[in-house]
Formats: sequence, structure tokens, C-alpha cells
Amino acid sequence: MVNWKTFFSQLLTPGTAPCAVFGAAIGIVFAVLCLTIGAAKTLLIGIFCLIGAFLGGVKDKAGFIRKIILFFHREDSDAM
Repeated sequence: MVNWKTFFSQLLTPGTAPCAVFGAAIGIVFAVLCLTIGAAKTLLIGIFCLIGAFLGGVKDKAGFIRKIILFFHREDSDAM
């Protein structure tokens, strides 16, 4: 019998079999969408899915966006 709690916890853990199967399934869906409706429409669907996941899954949206902006605008003192 499958322990569903363990399975779903491993679903997004890199290096596990459920994660590999999940990644393959996402790849197949992406490939089928690209072949049937085109790459541009598929990317648009993906962007809207990411926006929906962001709106539904992040409690502190302003703080999350602030962290992303600070991540990309860090100053590297070791750059020179």
C-alpha cells in the first residue's frame, strides 16, 4: 500500500522517483501543448498558471515581491 503523505512530500523533492515522474509528466504536457496549439500560446498559458499559483499560494505578496527585487539588485562587493 502506498503512503500518500510520503509520496506527496517527495513529489517536489529533487532526486526522488516521484519527483522524476512528476517532471516527466509536466514535460509531456508541455510538449503536447506546444505541438497542438503552438509554443507562444503554451508559454502564455504557463505564465497565467504561474500568476494564478502566485495569487493563490503566497500570503505576503508584497514581501515576496520585495525579496525577489532585493535578490536581483544585490551589490556584490567581490565583483571587482
